[in-house]
Amino acid sequence: MSEVQNIKEKLISVLDDFVGDEVYLQGTFPAGKEYPQKFITFFMTGSQFDSFFDNNANRINWDISVIFYSDDPSEVLSVPPQIVRAMKADGFIPYGVGEDIPSDVITHTGWALEFAYIESYDNTPPASEPETEPTSAAETEN
Repeated sequence: MSEVQNIKEKLISVLDDFVGDEVYLQGTFPAGKEYPQKFITFFMTGSQFDSFFDNNANRINWDISVIFYSDDPSEVLSVPPQIVRAMKADGFIPYGVGEDIPSDVITHTGWALEFAYIESYDNTPPASEPETEPTSAAETEN
């Protein structure tokens, strides 16, 4: 499983608690589907290697946007702080408290949150087999 798939699954497992199965990678909301009462979109906005030793990275720093949408303006105010607490409890680092974000439909409003996640990473190449000296047929017969 790739690092990207791992972090997305971790993120979705936290966000599912707030909207059930209504968590979407930004841009993948099904065309023609009616907006649910509330839903979340997310996207990975960047990743950087960090903490180098011997020309090998030991960490990945992920940057993630999470946007909560609802047709209830009071939820747009009350749910994002709950999301921040849950994300922090699972190791995500909030960059702030968020900001208003428009929706594609007039019935919904949104709140965007930005997070970092620092993950251990090992891209050290595998150790190579020790080289052995070739032996002559005479040496192996004795």
